[in-house]
Amino acid sequence: MADSLTVDGVMNALRNCYDPEIPVNIVDLGLVYNVAIDEDSVKVRMTLTTMGCPAHAYLMHQVQTEIEKIPGVKKAEVEIVWDPPWTPDKMNPEARKRLEAGEEPVTIEFNPATFKPKKKGHIAKTPDGKIVLINEANARYLGSDDIANLWERSNGEKTLEEVIVDIAGEKKLAPTEIRNQVLEVVTQLITIGLLRPEEALVLPLHQ
Repeated sequence: MADSLTVDGVMNALRNCYDPEIPVNIVDLGLVYNVAIDEDSVKVRMTLTTMGCPAHAYLMHQVQTEIEKIPGVKKAEVEIVWDPPWTPDKMNPEARKRLEAGEEPVTIEFNPATFKPKKKGHIAKTPDGKIVLINEANARYLGSDDIANLWERSNGEKTLEEVIVDIAGEKKLAPTEIRNQVLEVVTQLITIGLLRPEEALVLPLHQ
């Protein structure tokens, strides 16, 4: 076992993983329940803030990627569990103070009829065929064919509404059938730094 392959070393690596919507790392959030090391394999048992967390796949990929960067690690496994459920009291007290003292959470709003999404960062494929989106800070997020297709189309030339119509036409669906899903993905891509938000309005979550 490499000297650096310790539970503390893994926990330190996991401090580089963030839920895109919360400016606190997953360790200080209290999402990591257990780290088990067996020779050159690491298994992390963790949870998410909510069962419907839209960043589920992104966070799992982030955690796996950070662990695999540790010298001596050949295999990383991430298990998402819901028992016990996460509650805010699991947060590190200092992290809770930082979060409470920080800016009010924001939401992103845009008019699909005028907003022309423009991609940033880049896209790659892993040897096993998984799609990875990489932002300008080199944070990596696991994607899908549909997300990659939307990101590739976001060249700043068409409005989001036009992009939705194009995608719907290719899938032989009505634009209304995919509209909400596309809006959710665009919001997520802006949040994690893969679409430029200049033409989007970043507004306080509670007014």
